[in-house]
Amino acid sequence: MFLEKIKIFSKFKKHNQSFFSNRFRSNSTILVEFNDFKSSHIPISYLSNFLSKKFKANIVGYYNYYLIVSSLKLNIKKKMKWFISNLLSLNNFGIYKSFGCKQIIKPQIKNYIYFKYKRINTKPDILNICFDNILVGDLIYDTYLKKFNKPTVDLNDKKIYELIDDFYNLYLYWKKYFNENKVKSVIGVHTPYSFGLILRLAVKKNIPTFVTSNRFLYRLDKKMQFMHGNFTNYKNIFKKIRPNLREKAKNISKTKLLLRFSGIGGAKTDLITSQNSSFTNKKFGKKLIKNSKRIKILIAPHDFFDAAHVWGKNFFVDFYEWLTYLGKISEKTNYDWYLKNRPNHPGKFKIYQPHTNRVLKLFVKKFNKIKMLPNNYSHNQIISEGIDFVLTSHGSVGLEYAHFKIPVINATNNNPHINYNFNINPRDIKHYKYILNHLYKYKKFKKKIKL
Repeated sequence: MFLEKIKIFSKFKKHNQSFFSNRFRSNSTILVEFNDFKSSHIPISYLSNFLSKKFKANIVGYYNYYLIVSSLKLNIKKKMKWFISNLLSLNNFGIYKSFGCKQIIKPQIKNYIYFKYKRINTKPDILNICFDNILVGDLIYDTYLKKFNKPTVDLNDKKIYELIDDFYNLYLYWKKYFNENKVKSVIGVHTPYSFGLILRLAVKKNIPTFVTSNRFLYRLDKKMQFMHGNFTNYKNIFKKIRPNLREKAKNISKTKLLLRFSGIGGAKTDLITSQNSSFTNKKFGKKLIKNSKRIKILIAPHDFFDAAHVWGKNFFVDFYEWLTYLGKISEKTNYDWYLKNRPNHPGKFKIYQPHTNRVLKLFVKKFNKIKMLPNNYSHNQIISEGIDFVLTSHGSVGLEYAHFKIPVINATNNNPHINYNFNINPRDIKHYKYILNHLYKYKKFKKKIKL
């Protein structure tokens, strides 16, 4: 396995060295995120070289793992490891240098400065934090949840305030860098968490800013600073595609969706986070959905630690607050409430799911009108046993359950289905509360997506 990895690295570097010939002596810079996401190295190499040629600028890699992965304050051991790997072009350093990186920089904070912010009394106060009128509160909030495995922000936890100060110092480093260097473009791979900090600053300065991977390429701007955030204009985008290609795209989408309903997961069905499908044909031994005349609701929760603000603000500050709100609603209604987490993830995505499961088990103990279904309880079985409504923030169930004419109610207007009418999209939290308390009025909502 190790030797095979060495061969692949060597082959890729040889390709880069022969294919990319842009070697400018310039005082202008293309900043490209230095990371370990192997599948992103190919699009990064091509995009950075295209921009290098366009702007006649040097390619410079930048370390972007601070705060979410590593501490802003490095010890001697980590500094030495970085220095040696960079000097000898080991591993990813060799890959980046092979496609033209002149240097790979790691921010060094020399004078640590504490951020002077107004008193934080509420969680929304954190979400509203700005540096020089650049909104960064959502990045701080989501980084805290993921880094410390917290389902919600604890205002009494000193770590959140330390994280704010760290964000501020990293911001000051990049602010100074942009002021002292002619940065022509910035390339990243993620817009949430601390990954997005440098991208927000670049957008503010009207510098061409991109995020890319082996699956997508987006240009960010002041109107849309989130990857995959163009769903607000899906209809118009689709109309601009040539008719024959539109038909082809619809057939591909139909095939993928039907494969998903047949129990297939993974990339074939655009479920990149899991090979395990939620729509297996395997039936759970015991029927867990009650036979009753009451309205039946399924809550489809999200991982508490997984970028709650991936597309901006929602009706609730995080997924935990959303669930707590639903728990309180459940106690005042005469509905049958159910909750089901996604099937157990394999690979790297399984790290956070046990934490989510733990929080959900405590949640249903507190709000005992809500029954938790097993993770492997198939959506196909839930549908066959009869469910009337599904609640999500912005999950894929909005698309999936619409196929079966089952109403899905979203808890944010920043969801991928907002441009269409096959979901129920409340205007705000007040409207959301009204809908939940008057679901009998919405039972005739039977919009089906057209395949």
